Amino acid sequence: MKNAHFKQTALALVVAASAFSLVAPATADDKQTIEELKARVENLEKALESVADSVEKQADQKQNTSASASKVHIGGYGEMHYNNLSNGDTDTRTLDLHRMVLFVGYDFSDKVRFVSEFEVEHVLVSSGSRGAVEIEQAYVEIDLNKNTHVKTGVMLMPIGIINETHEPPTFYGVERPVIETSIIPSTWYSAGIAFNQSLANGFSYDVLVTEGLKTDDPNSDPSADPFYLKGGKQKASFADAFDLAVTGRAVYRGMAGLELAAYVQYQPDLDQSAEVNYADSATLLGGHVIYQMGDFTTKALYANWTLAGDDAKAAGKDTQGGGYVELDYKANEQWGFFVRQSAWSEIEEQSASQTDFGVNFYPVDGVVFKADYQLQNDDAGNYDGFNLGVGYHF
Repeated sequence: MKNAHFKQTALALVVAASAFSLVAPATADDKQTIEELKARVENLEKALESVADSVEKQADQKQNTSASASKVHIGGYGEMHYNNLSNGDTDTRTLDLHRMVLFVGYDFSDKVRFVSEFEVEHVLVSSGSRGAVEIEQAYVEIDLNKNTHVKTGVMLMPIGIINETHEPPTFYGVERPVIETSIIPSTWYSAGIAFNQSLANGFSYDVLVTEGLKTDDPNSDPSADPFYLKGGKQKASFADAFDLAVTGRAVYRGMAGLELAAYVQYQPDLDQSAEVNYADSATLLGGHVIYQMGDFTTKALYANWTLAGDDAKAAGKDTQGGGYVELDYKANEQWGFFVRQSAWSEIEEQSASQTDFGVNFYPVDGVVFKADYQLQNDDAGNYDGFNLGVGYHF
């Protein structure tokens, strides 16, 4: 509209100039002059139209660029830890930029989008360093309708409380809950396809078919532990997919402040081979409850693996499970306090436990400073001490 107005104004000026030049009686010389003026006016008109067209094209290009840019979404999070722990024989005092993560997403349309998460852990990624570069999410999601969605690619598993939502300001404690790093091997992601649907009255469910775990083969490495489940994450990198894992989750959020969730995963074959070489199937059953009442929030989680096969039973690792209970108190927008009690067992007759308590300070939304103290029994390693951390999320 602005460009059309610009053209109309320019043409009006041209007409006015032409009319003014024709007011007085014309002599022969005047007629020649008038003809020259008309020619100049015509050239000016063409030039003005060209400029107006150019301005309109630039405006359209800018509008298209702006619309495309609005479809791109960028975010991220990160955290740095200081750990000061001791078990009597060994002191651990480390300062580590644990991770830095960038989110990049793009909306192809209102119903189709791309989501990705790029992570660098422990700063350095080279031979001899303990750093890592990981693509924890890279999937395309399609809305079949308002309440039904399907996505495929690399996805976070819908198991536990923090596996899908683990940005530092969203949980208490410098380190993630020990149950959700040992029994549930967070951060846990796999390649595959997922289906999600939200039902009436606050119910929803997820069904996934993904790559399975593949634990280490003791036939090629005698020191390997074929029943160390956390070490079996293939991370969508040339993942052996002879036997795919099936995962299901049901969630209820129909009451204010309440979340109830139950999940199950079945791994048909932990060695991902045509024949059972060193490990059989594994089944995870778990669930959690979160209830917020005023400034207090209570969380409880339990998860248990059952491994089939005589070898797992002989190794005392046919059952691996544990849980925790946490109480949080948000005094105001800036201060929050917590206490957590965890207990777990990854091998027969193990009875590990850990107590954590501490404080989170939020100077602004999206930034958190953390301090906590941990106490472990002998089966957990007997590491006692304090942890400090800073994290952000945008």
